Amino acid sequence: MTDSATTPQVELDGGTFAFTLPDHWTKWILFVLGGLLFIFGFVMSADPEFGGPVPAVSAIGCLLMLAACPTELAVKLTKIRAQMRPAAVKMRSDAGGVELESFWNSATVERPSHDDRDWVFPAPPEDDWHLDSRYAADADKELIPEHPNRVGTPRPPQFSNYGIFSALAFLLLLWQASLLDWGRRPMEACLGCDVSTTTSGPHLAFYLIGISVIWLGVSVFMWKRAQAMQDTPTSNIRSMAVGTLELVGQVRPWVEHPPTVAVDGDLSKSVDDLSAWYWKYEIYRCRKVHYTDSEGNRRTREECDWETIRSDSGGTPFILHDGTGGVFISPESFSRSEFGNHLVRWECRHDRRLKGLFTNLMFQGDVRRHRWTLWGLKLGDPCYLLGTAQSRKNAVLEREEVDRTVQNALLEVVGEDAPGFKARLERGTELTALSGVRSQVEYLIIPTLALVTSILTLSA
Repeated sequence: MTDSATTPQVELDGGTFAFTLPDHWTKWILFVLGGLLFIFGFVMSADPEFGGPVPAVSAIGCLLMLAACPTELAVKLTKIRAQMRPAAVKMRSDAGGVELESFWNSATVERPSHDDRDWVFPAPPEDDWHLDSRYAADADKELIPEHPNRVGTPRPPQFSNYGIFSALAFLLLLWQASLLDWGRRPMEACLGCDVSTTTSGPHLAFYLIGISVIWLGVSVFMWKRAQAMQDTPTSNIRSMAVGTLELVGQVRPWVEHPPTVAVDGDLSKSVDDLSAWYWKYEIYRCRKVHYTDSEGNRRTREECDWETIRSDSGGTPFILHDGTGGVFISPESFSRSEFGNHLVRWECRHDRRLKGLFTNLMFQGDVRRHRWTLWGLKLGDPCYLLGTAQSRKNAVLEREEVDRTVQNALLEVVGEDAPGFKARLERGTELTALSGVRSQVEYLIIPTLALVTSILTLSA
């Protein structure tokens, strides 16, 4: 039973500035490595072999430190989840990790020990789902504790680790370009240099412009996605209307219970209660590649990569319930979906099935590993979606014997786009979906300044 008193007050306004540190030992290793590279790029100036600093190495260090630091909201949600759902967090932590299934085949099963897309606040337990009246409100008739209309919509800080490290990395690359771009300098500025090995061809500013354009393009895409989530009001299912809308709720079963999903047709890789899913089968293949080095000599090297062989996705209609009511969802109508971290990953040295033998014969090279990865949305999971609500067909309502006095039972939500509106289905709530969002300053202004600076260097 949910009560407003069980939902703590969370400060969702990030303010002007926030600096966070890594929240896991693996990220601390990455952060320290980045810091060492940042320092090493300048220490190189003391080595006469280099003859000066190497800012590009320091820039790589900045990017590693950027990747190691979570957002301020992600840190807050992790702490709240541990306080509000300690048993669930401990259970996932204990169940996570890598389990060795076969020593001889090096077969392992890996499950994540942490889930950033899981519930932050306690969700209604299965015993309270009243499946006989699946479209009706829960007993207390209140919104679930994690609904945006109860906790609000988070706003990221204007400036954070991302802004510091990304801007610093670009400035270091700009410095590196100025040190290497001998092609635009007079010959007397390069006394003692081996001009035959210096940069020739286009000005290095073109490379910086290319990096800046890609950076700005990706940032604009992420900014539009974040704006759609932040600016679209979340509807209560009980009072939802026909048209485009945003919903947040809990996945509950419809009339048909989700069938067991056998990944790649292998019954030993079966998972239950998946309302929407996606799996991918990959092989780790190594090949001998012949190439010609800079001196004209023919050489051979080994190249190894994970390659996707096949994949599949699917889903079963489910009920999305936000406490005030439930609505019919057709997950396969959504062309865009995001399930967060994988549920389980199987890996082995040899695929001993007949299908695996054919795979080894079909592909040239040395196939060393096989890997199957499954993502999904399970019953009881939180779900966030942008979709289009429409009326259900009378024949379907009659077959299901729907109570027509419940307005939301007469509607269904499908993944249809509209002008300026992109339908999307995600595992998690709005809180968790926005946990990695940056501010408009960091998405647009910093990359734009980087692009303008790169263009100006052409005339320098």
